Order: sequence, then C-alpha cells, then structure tokens
Amino acid sequence: MTKILYIDDSQDNLTRFEEKLSSLFDISSESSPEKALDLAKDGRFDLILMDVLMPGKSGLELYHELVNSDWYDGVPVILKSNSRNEEVKLEALSLTKTDFISFGMSYEEIGLRIQNQVGKRAISSRVILGHSLILDIENIQALYEGECLGLTKQEFKILKTLSDKKLKSKRDLVSSVWGESHFVDDNNINTHLVNLRKKIEITSFRVKNIRNKGFILDSLKS
Repeated sequence: MTKILYIDDSQDNLTRFEEKLSSLFDISSESSPEKALDLAKDGRFDLILMDVLMPGKSGLELYHELVNSDWYDGVPVILKSNSRNEEVKLEALSLTKTDFISFGMSYEEIGLRIQNQVGKRAISSRVILGHSLILDIENIQALYEGECLGLTKQEFKILKTLSDKKLKSKRDLVSSVWGESHFVDDNNINTHLVNLRKKIEITSFRVKNIRNKGFILDSLKS
C-alpha cells in the first residue's frame, strides 16, 4: 500500500484525512514540522503531503528544508492550504517537485492527485544508462547486470547527476548532491569521485575529468 506522510498542525484535519483515505493509503500523521522531518528521513514514504500555513515553520519553509537535505531521495510533495490566497498557491506551484491542493477540493480528488503523483514517480523511478547499467531512483541503487554496485547515497547522486552524459562543473555536482547552501571542500568531492570510479569499473562507463571544465560520464562502448 502507498505510504503517505501527512503534516498539518490541525488535529481535526489529520483525523479527517485518515478517516477518508486510510482505505487507499498507509497514512502517517504528524503535527510538528520538526518531528515530521525526522519521520521523512526514516520512513521511506511514497509521498509527503504538508499544510502550507503552519505556525512556527510554514509548509514552504519545510519543503525547502526537505529537498535541500542530504538524505532527500526525490519523494514527491503535495502542498495544501485552506486559504484562498492566490499568491500562496502560485508560490507552491512554482516549486518543481510539488502539486497543490486548494480550498474546497474533495477527498476523492485529493486521493486521485496523490495516486497520480505516486504513479508519475514510479514511471520515472529507473534511469537506463545502457550497457546493462540501471539507476533505481526509488531504492537509491545502481544495478549492473542485475547486481547492486553498492554505491553510497552521495556516489549515487553524483552518478545520477552525470547520467545525462553532459558536462557538469564541480559546482553543478555540489548543488545536485549536497544542495546549493552547503560548502563541500575539493577533497571531499574527489574522495567520492574516486570511490565511484572504482565501483563502476566493471561497467563500460567512466567518469572523465575534463581539465578546468568539469566531469562527464562516458562509455567505452558506442
């Protein structure tokens, strides 16, 4: 069953949501944004639904904290608000990994939106690089000929960033793997690259360093 984390400071909203949709989803509820982040980190959820207008920390702030964390694995997020404020809706919809549930939407439609978001992720949860190398996005694994290569989360994120086989600068890697707000020294990055190169040696792919420009994933086979 699809696992959902629902974050809302209103206990009435949490209770009503579970009453209406628990037959469709395995729902975990949390009223505290801070506790919710801990749950999100450990829970392996298929989708996170969060209220926008929470006291202390808004849903928009929580969203940014979530997607910029080093453990975020791409789980889709739906933001909801009972406010009719158009600016809130537009800001939420401008975020790349979200949908938005607005005032007056039926639980039937909410359920369908959740299923659509989870379905989209399932369709795009694998990246086939070719030559028997596959990235399993949902489980954060690189598979070669069906066998797991044992990449760390950072190594996996580096490989995923390079998977379009386009040149990426060191800044691009830091932004994709650790987030723009993080400072990561060169030694740290180089260590991850060295380890990644060793682990993909059995494949036909190599991470090439283009001097003073960045890195690119290249194949030894055409």
